[in-house]
Amino acid sequence: MDFNILLGNLKPHLWEMVSDSVRFVRLALEAEGASVRVGTNQLDNRAINLFFDRFYEDQTLPHQMKLAGIRYGLVCTEVLSTDGTWNYGAEGGGGAEFAAFELAAQGAAFVWCLLEESVPACAAMNANTAYLPFGFLPAMETLRRAPETGRDIDVLLCGLPSPRRDQIMQQFADDGLAICYPAMPVPAHVRDALLERSRINLSIQKTDAHEIISVSRICHSVINRVPVFLETSHADAMFAKLCLTVKPGEAAGVKRHLQDTDLEAWAEARYQELADTMPMAETMKRVLAETLEP
Repeated sequence: MDFNILLGNLKPHLWEMVSDSVRFVRLALEAEGASVRVGTNQLDNRAINLFFDRFYEDQTLPHQMKLAGIRYGLVCTEVLSTDGTWNYGAEGGGGAEFAAFELAAQGAAFVWCLLEESVPACAAMNANTAYLPFGFLPAMETLRRAPETGRDIDVLLCGLPSPRRDQIMQQFADDGLAICYPAMPVPAHVRDALLERSRINLSIQKTDAHEIISVSRICHSVINRVPVFLETSHADAMFAKLCLTVKPGEAAGVKRHLQDTDLEAWAEARYQELADTMPMAETMKRVLAETLEP
């Protein structure tokens, strides 16, 4: 079974943003014996071409592939709802994002959803839709964690900047925490080097309208034994249970965990929980059986 993962449908600044998702999917496929290549625009009519999200650069490409008989699948990383809303509507993009994804999904051989809440919307576009949650993959454990005494960053926040995140991180700095906030997308190797030195990895909502649970951030951190501090209204959600959680607007609670929580023991327990309950290779085996012809 051959897969050809392509990123040319995304704007280049997004390539780094989906790098963890690409690695999770690639490694899970390879764990099931698949041959996987990663590139930009090199379509392969002998393989299953795999794209992430919508076609920003050329919205006609899905139709062209369909006409040419080129098989392709989609991985949905965002939150879609059946009423046509993309990512809670938090980015203010109207219905264009949803419509562009729908066009691509309708011609795809399958759609794999990384978030369970997106399955109903994707299934309405393409009946061959499956839920592909991330989980434990030993090959993702690549960080060399600094000893506790060498972790000079109390809290790390990577990802796109926003006024809300700026304000929260400035308050942490004013309160005397050792913060690291690049305030821009950084390459994975830089992010990983920062994680190695960090006591806690923050998952702070970008705006008051966002309610994202970043499964790639959570699983990558847990596999590498870095505690995740998640701001969410859904503390009982499957991936939220792997995190230290607070409700939106209560991010100051991270100071309590820095002072009172045995972060080493917490991280080890979450690592074992993920390994015992969510092996991703088994999940990928199920998804392949559900969505691909024998």
